[in-house]
Amino acid sequence: MAGEWVGRWRDQVAETVRALGPEDTQPLPRLSREQVPPPRELVLLLRALGVALLNSTESASTITTTLEDIAAAYDVDAQVLVLPTGILFRIGRDEVDLAAAPTTALRLDQIAGIEDLVVVLQRAGISPAQGLSQLEQILAAPPRFGVWVGVIGQTLLSLGFGLLLNPELDALPAYIALGLFVGLLRLVAARWPTLSVALPVVAALLVTVLTVLLVVPLVGDDPLRLATPALVSFLPGATLTIATIELATGQMVSGASRLVWGVSQLLLLTFGVFVGLSLVTVPAAGPIDRLGAWAPWVGVLVVGVGYLLFSSAPRGSLVFLWVALVAAYGAQALGSVLLTAQLSGFVGGLVLVPLTQALSRIPYSPPAAVMMLPAFWLLVPGALGFRGVSELANGLGAGYVVATAISVFAIALGVLVGTSLTRDVQAVRRSWRPRRAG
Repeated sequence: MAGEWVGRWRDQVAETVRALGPEDTQPLPRLSREQVPPPRELVLLLRALGVALLNSTESASTITTTLEDIAAAYDVDAQVLVLPTGILFRIGRDEVDLAAAPTTALRLDQIAGIEDLVVVLQRAGISPAQGLSQLEQILAAPPRFGVWVGVIGQTLLSLGFGLLLNPELDALPAYIALGLFVGLLRLVAARWPTLSVALPVVAALLVTVLTVLLVVPLVGDDPLRLATPALVSFLPGATLTIATIELATGQMVSGASRLVWGVSQLLLLTFGVFVGLSLVTVPAAGPIDRLGAWAPWVGVLVVGVGYLLFSSAPRGSLVFLWVALVAAYGAQALGSVLLTAQLSGFVGGLVLVPLTQALSRIPYSPPAAVMMLPAFWLLVPGALGFRGVSELANGLGAGYVVATAISVFAIALGVLVGTSLTRDVQAVRRSWRPRRAG
């Protein structure tokens, strides 16, 4: 009896070790023995779904695995190469297909619908034709809130991120006014394509000029601290983080392309700020009376409501957004105590992935991606980078750029380690489940 018990546990430990072992990173192509062409509906579904996942800010490795798993669920062998502007498929033995991916930012409710559809497709729960129809409905669905509610969301985002800076009381009306101005500017750009092309530069320029001329004389704070929260919706925080993750995992083409695009967005904003500061005389900032340690925590909650309205989050997601945002900010605050301000994002990213995966298992909760995207904004690769590059343009030192790079890589490393730990825990659970059932 004892020998049988020892043998069972030895087998279980060996199975667990195998589950934690490295995966084959370059598997041989799985080619079907039969020369049966794949269903045309499945090809169209994989193309459309791949483009939708690209616009959902998923990493290249995640998209590759997702599409290949869905193809396998329908008994079709597929090889996928994901690029930032398109996806190349080899389906079956002969058919090669290229899907171009126009850059179209998706709302949170659309991302949630796509993630739910992926879960169904990975089980082959519906036919490819039904999946394609559902995907088209998700992409064509109107937002939960109207355009004016989106403007309110932009305003609340500005106020929330302003509170994260722990400002003085007089700065709060300025954050609201500047956020409302940017929201109205976005509304005009949505109907004027010429403005939409140059919107980051125009918004940064106008917000900087208005801040220096109207806000700084009344508030007396640093103009960049006053202007940055209103421009936060232009900051490519998630893009820079995903780019760094892709580079760290060997997705060099996709990662480098995303990184270049993210840096270019920062440079566009920086150019707008630089031109704005060149047009006006910047008064000296005086001492400020900060609100207190409670202000950033209130700001986190305001950011949650703002993101809900700005990006049209799905129903019932506000509480989950708050939990993810508070946890990310709290972990980052703890990291700044245990490590440094630049490395604090590692702790935030480390906590964020397993937390959102756990929350996504709760009934009626949104998918993990819906909770992670707003939290990326709090992990500050974008905001820190924008402030750092702007101050470099003002001749205030290259140390800010170094701090920006360290912050981005720390956040990406935390997310990468958190993802790996989550995958290991899931693998161990799967390895123990049959043994416990027996």
